[in-house]
Order: sequence, then structure tokens, then C-alpha cells
Amino acid sequence: MATVPTTEEHRATPLELFFDVVYVFAFTQVTHLMTAEANPIGILQGLAVFGVLWWSWASYAWLTNQVHAGRGIGRLGTLAAIVLVFALALAIPEAFHDHSSRVTFAGGFIAVSVVYTAVTLAAAGTDTRLRRQVLWTMGTTIVPVSTALLAGALLGGTAQLVLWLAAVVIEGITVRVTSRGGAWRLPSATHFSERHQLVVILALGESIISIGSGASTHHLDAEILTAAMFAVGLAVALWWNYFPHLADAAQHAIASRAGEGRASLATIGTYLHAGIVSAVLLVAVGLATAMHQAETARALGGFGAITLSGGLAVYLITIALYERSMTGQATRARWLAALLAAISIPALASMPTLPGLLLAIVIALIPAVPRPTLRRTPR
Repeated sequence: MATVPTTEEHRATPLELFFDVVYVFAFTQVTHLMTAEANPIGILQGLAVFGVLWWSWASYAWLTNQVHAGRGIGRLGTLAAIVLVFALALAIPEAFHDHSSRVTFAGGFIAVSVVYTAVTLAAAGTDTRLRRQVLWTMGTTIVPVSTALLAGALLGGTAQLVLWLAAVVIEGITVRVTSRGGAWRLPSATHFSERHQLVVILALGESIISIGSGASTHHLDAEILTAAMFAVGLAVALWWNYFPHLADAAQHAIASRAGEGRASLATIGTYLHAGIVSAVLLVAVGLATAMHQAETARALGGFGAITLSGGLAVYLITIALYERSMTGQATRARWLAALLAAISIPALASMPTLPGLLLAIVIALIPAVPRPTLRRTPR
């Protein structure tokens, strides 16, 4: 039951990677939920469920930055969270259709939040200011969020969707408001960056799973193989936008700050990663839709275009905002690519799979095009 604090050199532990594996399953369940509905309501349902999952993941990412997840009470709390998150993930496919699944999902999140609060209080130790911060933030958050989730689970239908979306928004607002000028601490910038980079990898991994699942429904011929390679090419383009330079720049920016300034900048990063990861999942749904239709000459359709190109637009926008918040500037090509992705939705909806995927890849790679170096003319 001992609490093992962390230092600046702290890195992600094997137990945290095990913890993330459960979220791989949960993210897969979210994409299945959206694909099964294949309409705007399904997208909103998936985003509501993802929002709940995101706050649970982010809470533990911050917790394990302060207390070692592989030892003492940090290990017990993380293991308990793994079991609880897996249980609520099982309920995701029927979370808007079956009463027991709705209650299981809502109750699972509440239980995860209670475990997080207990472990965080223990991790605070004799730090009175931090203990007050935990009680203030979680006390303000758990009651309205739990009420909205449980009420939605009991009511079902449209009321459930509205209340669950409200729960996600409420948690985002209350955590942000109660944390300003507070006592939250972030001992390790390296651990924080590493955890958030890993969750982006998880989301990109879900896009690969979606491509493979869609391709496996067809006989593997030249057309299916080509479509699958194009789809993976788009996943590579998403990776390229985040990892080669931006991830390291963000880590250095957070490491260069200390105390409240570091925690504040990292908080912005956590919020923007919610947009980054949800956008990747939307793209994964679009890729799954495209792969299911790869063997036919049919157009991608409205749902496939909105999730694929719309998700790409959201991804590029949040990447640009993340770059700007961490480095003070954003590559102009990101904004241009995001605009092109958004306005190309109607065109993508009328295109067959291969040209549609090729267009998406080209748009996603626009920010990767090297900018010309201006040479000074000697006088």
C-alpha cells in the first residue's frame, strides 16, 4: 500500500502499457459502434462513449506521472482500473440499445473515477494543498457527471445521448475551471509526452485493425490489396503529421517549464489530444467503410466521406492547434490541408474507394512538403 513518488526521469512502465491494451479494445468497440449505426447519430454516440473513455484514460495518465504505477498503491489502483475499464468496454456495442449495458457502462466509469480519486488522495500524502485540489476537482466533477451518465442510462433514447454528451462536456469544463491556478503537479515531462504519444499510436493501431477487418471480408485480389495499401498509406500520413518533429517539440516545450506553468501547458496538451485521438478513430471508421466497399464500383457515400475526410480535417486542425500551443506557431500548410479535407467531403462521397483514398493521402501529406528555403541575395 506504499506510495512511490516519481521524478523527472520517470518513464512509462510495463503496467501502463498493459493498461493501454484495454483501451485498444475499448477504441475498437467505439469504431464498431459507429460503423454499426453508419449515420450521424451513430457518430455522436461513438463520440459520447469516446469522451467518457478519454477522461478515464487521461486521469490515470496524470496519476501515474505522480505515483509509480508498478509499485504499491499505484499498482493496485491501475490493476483495478484495468478490470473496470474492460467491463465497461464490453458494454459499448449495446450501450445505446440494452438497459443492462447502459448501466454497466455508466457504473463502470463511476467506479473507475472513485478508484482514481482514492489513489490520488493517497499519492498526495502530506501535501495538504494537493489533497484539497483533488477533493475540489473530483468533488465538483463526479456528482454532476455521474448523475448525467446514470440518468441517461435509465432513460435511454435521445435523452441518453444528450445526457452522455453533456457528461463529457461537464467533466471537461469542471476539470479545467477547478484546475486553474491549482496544485496539480507534473513531475516528469518525458513520461507525460510518452503516454500521450502512446495513446496516439493506439488510435493509429485501431485504424490498421479497421483496414484489416474490412479487407478480410473480401477475396484478396489486386484491387483489394491496392485499396488496403492506400488505406495504410493514409495511416502513415497521419503518423507523419504528429511524430517526426511535433512530438519531440512538444516534449521539450513542457520540459522547459516548471511548477504551475508546466501543469497548465500539459493540461492544454491533454485536451487537444482528445481531439487528435477522436479524429483518428473517425478516420478509422471511414477506412473500414471504404474497405468494405473496395470490391465494388460504388461511391464511398456520405457516411464514409464524413468520417474519412471530416475526421482528417479535425485531425489536421487539432494537430495545428497543438503545434501552436507548444511551439507558438503552426505550419500554415496544416490549416490549408484541413480546409481542403473539409471542402472535399462532397467530392469524396461521390468517388469510388481508390481515388477517394488517394485524395485523402495527398491532402494529409500537404503539411509534410518541405518549405523552400529563401536565399539572401548578396548586396
